[in-house]
This record gives sequence, C-alpha cells and structure tokens, in this order.
Amino acid sequence: MLPFYIRSLRWLALAGLATACAPTYQLGLKPTRATGLFVEGREQAQAVADSVEVRLSFVCYEPTRVVFEAEYRNPTRHALVVDPAAFQYEASRVTTATDDLKGRRPKPLPGTEVTAAVAAASLALPLPPLPPTAVAAFDPEPEITMLHATADKEAAKAARVDWLGVALTTASLVSTVVSINQRETVAQYQSRAAIQNAAVVYNVVSTASKVEHAVTAEVLQQRAAHLQEYALRKVTLAPGQQVRGYLYFPRYDAADGLVVKAPVGSSMVPLEFAQVRKRQ
Repeated sequence: MLPFYIRSLRWLALAGLATACAPTYQLGLKPTRATGLFVEGREQAQAVADSVEVRLSFVCYEPTRVVFEAEYRNPTRHALVVDPAAFQYEASRVTTATDDLKGRRPKPLPGTEVTAAVAAASLALPLPPLPPTAVAAFDPEPEITMLHATADKEAAKAARVDWLGVALTTASLVSTVVSINQRETVAQYQSRAAIQNAAVVYNVVSTASKVEHAVTAEVLQQRAAHLQEYALRKVTLAPGQQVRGYLYFPRYDAADGLVVKAPVGSSMVPLEFAQVRKRQ
C-alpha cells in the first residue's frame, strides 16, 4: 500500500488534471482560533505548557511538504531541549460535509471556502483515507548531511579531469600536425577529420556534463545552507532563551484540519490549524 502522503499527492495531481471548466482552489492553513499574534504577516497559534510558550505559524507549501515556523520561549529556571523530530501532526476531516451531496457535483461560487469533501466532489475525485497514525516532522540533520555529501560528489565530478577527452584532443592535434606539408590520401583525410570531429563532439558533451554537475552541486549546497540557516534544529534552551525555526512536514492536502503537537519536556502541546480551500 502506498504511503498516505503519496496518495495525497496523487489526489492533488488528479485535481490539477481536472478539466478546464472544473473549479480550482487555493489551499492555505490558518490557526483554528484567532490569537491576534502575528510574525512577518503570518498569524501564530499559541500554547503554553509548564510556563514554556510555543507559537506556530504556517509559512508555505512546497511540492511535497508543508512548512511551519515554530517559536519557543523558555522563561523557566531549567533548560529545555527542543527537538524538531519530536513534532507531529494529526489530520482530520469534516465528516458531515457530504451528507447532503447525494452524488451531486457541487459548484461553489468564487471566493467560497469549502471542505476537502466538497472540493473533491466538485472535481469528481475520491477522497484518500486519512493518515492512520500521527505524521512526524522531518529531522533536518540527516538531510543536511546527505545534501552536503551529494553536493561534494557532484562538485568532484565537475572538477574531475576527463582523460578520454584529453586523449581525443591530443590525438586530434597530433594528426593535424603530422598532416602539415604532407599530401594526404582521401582515407587519411577522412580518418583525421573523424578524429577531430569525435574530439569536438566528445568535449562539448563532456563540458556540458561538467557544467550540469557543477550547477547541481551549487543547488544542493544552497539547499543545505538554507536548512542550516532557517530550519529548527535540535537545541537546548537555557533559562530565558528563545528559538525560532522552520518545521517541515509531509503535505496532506485532503484534510480539513491539522493538529500539530509540539514537544515541551515530556508532554506534547496541541496547536490547531484549519486547512482551507478557497474557490478561485
């Protein structure tokens, strides 16, 4: 059986392949209850446990992930360990939304917010099942290590001397020098031209491959640097300290709500978000 998030992405892809006359929806996440707390224009959900304040805001959707920003404030007299890998969410869905549909295909008006069930019905798509268990956040450390290692391999490929290209170029130059002031037969000319053409073609392809490896290495290094700078990483907060960073979860678009559970010591603090779809 496919993992739940793969099924969710397949559902999203099918929605994107719907006919031109079918409705389209803008997806977003917001705190279930307004708090009046904002950071960089994003509203934050808030919870307090053992005097530790946790705030969470939705940042954006990536192709396969949903990104939140978490903020911890530790006013206590003891240290607190914050581990992004300990975060998780539970997805939920409004179950009464399809009670009155009776197989009909609804046509929400532009600007209307609808549930996952109504959106699926309007697109004539089945709803994938909810995740059977809590969904854990990604731990950024293995990904950072993997990105750096892969980037190093790509950079090494870009810098590697292509000895076959060197050999072909040398053979081409030698054949050209030897042909100077000599009368070549047609066969000799054709052989020399073939070597020259092979050297040119091979070196063009080799150079393009090196550029591709170099670009890939740069992209991977930038991704690693982005995670190192912005991702929430495991940290010990001393009394009076605070920390902010991004959390990365698998996307699950076919849910109406996500309850993100944030670790505070040995307990988990719930922060509730509504996932809304606005008819465009």
